Amino acid sequence: MSKLQAILKKELLLLSRDFPGLIILFIMPVLLIFVVTLAQENAVKIQQIKTPVLWVDETKDPGSEKIIGNLQASGFFQVINTIDHIPVTRTKIQQMISCGDYKFGVVVQSSDSSILLILDPTLQENYRNSVVHSLTYLINTTLTHDAMDKLIENMAGNMKPIVDKMIQKTMRNLPVIKETFALKDKSTIKPNVIQNNVPGFILFAMFFIVIPLAGSMITEKKEGSFQRLSTLPIGFFKILTGKVLIYFFVCMIQFVLMMSIGLWVFPTFFGFPALQIGHQYFAIIISTISASLAAIGFGLLVGALSTTQNQAALFGSVMVVILGVLSGTFLPIYLMPNIIQYVSYLSPMRWGIDNYINLFIREGDLISVLPNTILLLLFFGFAMKISIVIFAKRN
Repeated sequence: MSKLQAILKKELLLLSRDFPGLIILFIMPVLLIFVVTLAQENAVKIQQIKTPVLWVDETKDPGSEKIIGNLQASGFFQVINTIDHIPVTRTKIQQMISCGDYKFGVVVQSSDSSILLILDPTLQENYRNSVVHSLTYLINTTLTHDAMDKLIENMAGNMKPIVDKMIQKTMRNLPVIKETFALKDKSTIKPNVIQNNVPGFILFAMFFIVIPLAGSMITEKKEGSFQRLSTLPIGFFKILTGKVLIYFFVCMIQFVLMMSIGLWVFPTFFGFPALQIGHQYFAIIISTISASLAAIGFGLLVGALSTTQNQAALFGSVMVVILGVLSGTFLPIYLMPNIIQYVSYLSPMRWGIDNYINLFIREGDLISVLPNTILLLLFFGFAMKISIVIFAKRN
């Protein structure tokens, strides 16, 4: 048996005996992609549901009915002015919103002719602002339209038909608003939650090999395996090469697992659209190889720098989560502050995710993923070199 074969056999035995590490490698990313994807899809569905709004009009003005009609017609709001056939009052609105039964209420006040919005104080700020802006816009638009109608009605009799005709003509000539995506010609890929989530969790799963990989390195250092191997004619490069090959195979399994979830599991069991990967298969292979090597390099680096398993597990897991957040695995990068967006360009996880997004969504080619692929390979080479230097000095 050759030296490399013996090292590979040793690594397989270490990996197969690390049951908690295997759970982290395969079960954790699967659970996360299900939880995050289902949560995002549910958030989209919630946004499509009409928002209930309690309504009370203390003025009894006929214009209030127009506002209610426009709110209902918008498709975003459900106006509720009676509960159990009993008219809603301001006191009732305060009670039901303070208890969390409803989130929004509108009171058309008779005291100062103003409109009061009553809000649940526990609402998330972005959601609250979004709903308040929509309510304010629709109410103000209705009031403005009503004021214009009254102005037209007060015009001289021969002017009103002319103005009405001009308004109708203008409304008929308004341009039709259409929605499209900035994709290449003849593109068949449609962006959706699956297209965006699968690339992120492919890299997230790959980088989670840091825990078992770093753990095996520290175990071997503690048990004296490296010291015994150093007495044999086997260089540190060959020892680390064995780890690289074994964990490269693990990364390939994770890639296939995540792709299978996007291609078959989500469409079959949850009715989501299937992951579309385009036709640049060679570019996908190159991107996957470079991402796997970068993840392995990160694991080697953490294992070389750590002195205890707890240190490696804590630092490695925290760093993977931080890199995942910075790289857009859990939250789109464009929603982050500018400084965080710039910092994310230093993350090897983002380089890999951007490659997959270029291929899966933007239908890029090998040239489009080449810059990030080179960065990933350079990162692997740098991590491998540093790991060898550290091991050589310590042993």
